[in-house]
Amino acid sequence: MAIRGILFDFDGTLANTTPLILATFHQTLDHFVPGNQVDDQTIINTFGLPLRDGLAGITGCTDPEEMDRMVAYYRQYNTAWHDSLIRPFPGVKEGLEQLRAAGVPMAIVTSKFKASCQRGLRCLGLEKYLDGIIGCQECTAHKPDPEPMEKGLELLGLRGEECLCVGDSPYDLVSGRDAGCRTVKVGWTSFRQEFFDRFIQPDHTIQDLGDLLSLLDETNPKR
Repeated sequence: MAIRGILFDFDGTLANTTPLILATFHQTLDHFVPGNQVDDQTIINTFGLPLRDGLAGITGCTDPEEMDRMVAYYRQYNTAWHDSLIRPFPGVKEGLEQLRAAGVPMAIVTSKFKASCQRGLRCLGLEKYLDGIIGCQECTAHKPDPEPMEKGLELLGLRGEECLCVGDSPYDLVSGRDAGCRTVKVGWTSFRQEFFDRFIQPDHTIQDLGDLLSLLDETNPKR
């Protein structure tokens, strides 16, 4: 079956938001959990999950009102620091340009709000390359559930076997795999290999976004 489209994660895949997310998490934890000693890798291991799930997993908070306050505090600081801390990954813009020139349909499937993702795309000058965004508000279930990737497939009008799912997080790829996609791990992930291996063995790993063109050519020699 020829691969015709690509579903991308955003944070950690197309945009280097790791410094932003770590700074915001630590600010939030310092405020709500005095004496917080959570290390960076523990926070990174939540990347790709919805914010509430990540905060709940780290803090053990079960009070919905306290969690609402924590999420609101996090988003306040994340918004304030966003534009100054978001960074491009080398080769991403060039890779998207090549894929767009080749006529490949592409969408983002993210666990963040759609508006926040759009802001990140604008900051990095990437918005013109994507055909749409599926954010957390468009879904009732979230990564690693397949629903977000299934919504992405609907957006592109493609079946799972016709799409690559590209991400830095095991939660991205489990969602994509269970939606029927071929999975691609980016080589610049912040996740440690042993943690990733607990969840999934990706079909492919790439070191540059331009490598996706060769994967498309392998499945569609007439392209």
